[in-house]
Amino acid sequence: MKKMVTYIVFAFLSGYFVANILSPKFGFQPAKAEVAGMNSYDLKYNYDFKQAVRMVVEDSCEIVSYGQGFEIECR
Repeated sequence: MKKMVTYIVFAFLSGYFVANILSPKFGFQPAKAEVAGMNSYDLKYNYDFKQAVRMVVEDSCEIVSYGQGFEIECR
C-alpha cells in the first residue's frame, strides 16, 4: 500500500513538472474569447451582440433566479 501511494505521488508530481516545463515551450495560452475582435468587456456593452444573445435565450432558454444570482437552462 505504501509503495502504491509513492507511485501515485511520483506520477502526479511528474505530470505537474512536465506540464510546467512544456507550457511555455509550446506556447499554451489561457483561453481568450473574442468575437469580431471585441473582448468580453466590449461585447457586454455592444447593443447588437446583446440583442442577438437575448433573442437566442428568449427562444430556447429559461432564466431561473435564485437568491443573489441566476441560472440559464436551455432545451
